[in-house]
Amino acid sequence: MFQSMATISSAGTTLLVPDCELTHMRTADAFYMKQVFFTFVVPIIIVLCVVSWSLIRITCGKRCKVKRYDFKNYTILSIVLMLFLCYPMLAKIALSMLKCVLVGDRRYLMADLQEPCFEGRHLQHVLTLTIPQLLFVVIGLPVLGLLIILRNDSNKFLKYNFRMRYGLLYLGYRKSREWWEVVIAFRKVLIVMIGTFGAMLGVDMQAFLAIFVIFGAIMIHLVGKPFDTTEPKFQLLHQLECAALTLCWLTFWAGLLFFLGHEQPDAVASEVLVFMSIMIVFGNIIFLVFATYEFVKEFIKDFKKKQKERRRSSVAKGHLRDAVRFVGVKVAPAASSSQNRSLFKGPAAPELVLGPTAKRKNTLSGTEVRAWDKGWGL
Repeated sequence: MFQSMATISSAGTTLLVPDCELTHMRTADAFYMKQVFFTFVVPIIIVLCVVSWSLIRITCGKRCKVKRYDFKNYTILSIVLMLFLCYPMLAKIALSMLKCVLVGDRRYLMADLQEPCFEGRHLQHVLTLTIPQLLFVVIGLPVLGLLIILRNDSNKFLKYNFRMRYGLLYLGYRKSREWWEVVIAFRKVLIVMIGTFGAMLGVDMQAFLAIFVIFGAIMIHLVGKPFDTTEPKFQLLHQLECAALTLCWLTFWAGLLFFLGHEQPDAVASEVLVFMSIMIVFGNIIFLVFATYEFVKEFIKDFKKKQKERRRSSVAKGHLRDAVRFVGVKVAPAASSSQNRSLFKGPAAPELVLGPTAKRKNTLSGTEVRAWDKGWGL
């Protein structure tokens, strides 16, 4: 159950993991091959998004009637979305190179206990692959997102192009807290570090560290208040975030109880373990069902709102066309610069006149009719 929920809640940790396809290779060789591939995942994602949207623009651009800047918006949005999803996995893969256990007087790689750590090819891969991943991916991507947010003011956040491209990073957070996604990213890194290095410290120390990090995340969330709690929609986000962090804390705490009950059977009664199991399972299921229900409800509400706005817009356009047809106003297409200059020469460009139709012409005086025939609009 917990593995399924972990996959659903953070799909990026299991995205692009080709372990099943590399079973024919030696474990250490497959591990190093994955490290080489994931080192270049970020530029690969950028190139794939650019090429994909360029092909779509070439093949379907005119047919879909999508503007040029929209393709640029969609390209940047795709890059941001893919990097956002892959970030937990990239952090986990980068830190797994440093996951070594002590056997005797030497450390060996956890992925392959026949591979010694920090010597030979392991040391070469650490220097050439792991350190660049830590600098440019684990630390660099959140810092880059933070710089994008801090370099722009609140007025830029409301513009369509910027919101379309980078709205995934700040939409939903209140004013002066648009950078809060960086806090979430580093919280994920801390949890990944505990999962990676905590096993070498023991299960009890790993559980204590996880409980400490989640408790600190709860306090930071309550003090920072990243959501605008004055509005009901964002109040719900605040409550869901608090409930999720609290449920994580209770899950880690219950896991520590199970560890104590396993190490010392008389320390925790079996009835308590059964009760905690039921509480944790039902708590996770109830939260998942409630969060899904709220998401679907808000999605349907937003969809109906957009449909209503589209219908209202189409009705307004229809009324405008009827009014133009009734009044009989001619609107000429845009002209070139040479045609625009001819506007000042009087009757040289009669097709650029804004004025009434022939029905209106019958009601004009003699002087006005002569002006109308020469192309001067009234």
